Amino acid sequence: MSRHADTTDLPGAHRTTAVGHDGRVCRLPLLTVVVACSLLGACTAQPDAPAPAPSASASAAAAPPSDRPAPEPSDAAVTEVSSGGTTLTVSVPTGGGARAVEVVPADGTVTVRVGTAPEAPATITLTSAGSLEVNVDSSVTILDDGGTPVAGLSPVAGGAVVTAVDTTSVRLDPPPEASTAETVLGTEAVESADWGEREGGRSLAVDPTAWARSGGEAGTDLVWAELVASDPEVDTPVMHDQLVCHSIGAPEKDTWNLEPWRPDVGLVAVLTDRCNPTE
Repeated sequence: MSRHADTTDLPGAHRTTAVGHDGRVCRLPLLTVVVACSLLGACTAQPDAPAPAPSASASAAAAPPSDRPAPEPSDAAVTEVSSGGTTLTVSVPTGGGARAVEVVPADGTVTVRVGTAPEAPATITLTSAGSLEVNVDSSVTILDDGGTPVAGLSPVAGGAVVTAVDTTSVRLDPPPEASTAETVLGTEAVESADWGEREGGRSLAVDPTAWARSGGEAGTDLVWAELVASDPEVDTPVMHDQLVCHSIGAPEKDTWNLEPWRPDVGLVAVLTDRCNPTE
């Protein structure tokens, strides 16, 4: 368990999701995070919380829903991907130069690699109950029928743009040249969450899974949903803002320490104070 102060250097921001007791999902405005990025330009990095530089793949933002239809089953090779209670199918057109789908299961995750070509976009469809929500960082949050996050797909690497087809399908629109799109399905987001006394009061030390730390908005969504489900006391705006702050600025920190006694000053101020608002 980490006992050093929660100081983070915040290189960027993303839209996130809060889940309350009633299962409703609340999205934080993108404008809030953009303003936060401007405010954080003068912040000094702390030695215990290095922030990774944005990668080229993170720039692939989610596109709005498109009228372009997904491939018909008769025109596509279909591969099933399953982890926990979540099942997806990955459909790749049999023509157009598309290549095979590679599925690599691991502990609590499944890596999906899809060989794409400009005229052969792949389609990912949720076949278990629920819906898909595309995030601006190209990650995808998987919701149950009540709208609560239960799984997610990490930001897609390889230059593909994620486009919503409908509530249960997304399409991976490839770049002009053939490439390999890669995403990781995760269904577990929290290794542990332990209460203790830190920083002058009660503090919840959250240890996210490796997938959640790199899962973008989808990873943060699932961490929050699991925390709230296990301990309703966590479900406050100030705790959620601190969680978002850590996921943006110090995803690799040993634990993300969240203090319920900190003032509720809003996400922008929490980001400006490097996750530790005091007044």
